[in-house]
Amino acid sequence: RFRRSSRGAQRFDLLLEQGETFAPIFELSRSGPWTEFISSAIGKDWICDISVIYSRPGADDQDWHSDGPHLIVSSQKNLPSSASSPYAFCVFLALIDLDELVGFTQFWPGSHREAGLAGFGSAAPVLGCAVDGIVGAGGAVVYDYRLLHRGMANKSQGTQREILQFFYHVPEYVERKNYGCTALF
Repeated sequence: RFRRSSRGAQRFDLLLEQGETFAPIFELSRSGPWTEFISSAIGKDWICDISVIYSRPGADDQDWHSDGPHLIVSSQKNLPSSASSPYAFCVFLALIDLDELVGFTQFWPGSHREAGLAGFGSAAPVLGCAVDGIVGAGGAVVYDYRLLHRGMANKSQGTQREILQFFYHVPEYVERKNYGCTALF
């Protein structure tokens, strides 16, 4: 069973439901090399949703955005600036080599600390703050759910860019923005 969400022309997410078909992927969500970090950041009782994100040839650059809002959650820590404690992280696991041709995700490190940066993502490359998430197949990028980022264009002639997204979050957080409620089949 899948739930699909469009991220603009030629960009889609398929949310996977647990079951025998995807058992190895869900096992990876529990045992991946990043899980120790996730548990130290948001606790061991996290929930993980998994999706396949794909960008077809011709997909344009996305606008800068964050996937999640700034929230005050139950376990506040002493953090710099106006940042609240993290409540969710994404892990992008590349299923193919990501490069300038098929595209990648561009990130603005530190932007998760300031809610007021929303809408200013286009300043990141100008200020020299943008980091390109270019990784080989099997490589992963971990980022705070509030971090400003954008998917870059897929300029290839025939290669679909595919990544697995592991979305880890505290149990109190309910995702309402990025996925629908109706299974495709």
